Amino acid sequence: MKTDEIKIMLDAFYNGETTVAEELILLKYFSSEDIAEELLDEKEVFLSMYQAEPIDVPPALDSKLENLIDELASKEEKNTEIKTVAKRKHLLRWVGSAAACIALLISVTFYFNNKPDTGQPPTTPEQQTADNLSEADKKALKEAEDALILLSSNFNKGVDQLAVVSSSLDKSNEILNKTLNRKKDKES
Repeated sequence: MKTDEIKIMLDAFYNGETTVAEELILLKYFSSEDIAEELLDEKEVFLSMYQAEPIDVPPALDSKLENLIDELASKEEKNTEIKTVAKRKHLLRWVGSAAACIALLISVTFYFNNKPDTGQPPTTPEQQTADNLSEADKKALKEAEDALILLSSNFNKGVDQLAVVSSSLDKSNEILNKTLNRKKDKES
């Protein structure tokens, strides 16, 4: 048999692509005395695979490996849970900050709208109706109303986006849990 053909079969053997018949051909070739000089190193490697004594595997090795795999899987699950919790905390901080800003804006708006003019005596609630307000007060009231409408609109958009993010997080968690469960089932 030609050296090139043996090299091709050896490559296929190392890639796990040979048939039993081809492996027998290789074994027969390397067991003979007529071997190309460039394949002498390959002879030692190849024959060591076929003439090696069986290895004694400790009986507890299987259970130790299973325990190690389970530990690694549980660590991986904990890491993903920690990342999810961290994302939710970040989201809650953002929502809390937005709510605090809105509360501050509303407080400042009410303070300036209800602040009495220094030149006029304070009015009682019965005196403050839409008809009794000055043009400047009506304009300020309209601006405050427009600002609150704009704020409400933007807040609703933010809440809608949070719902989308929450939905995406839930879907990601489902996919991750399914993947981890499949790995556990395959290991079992």
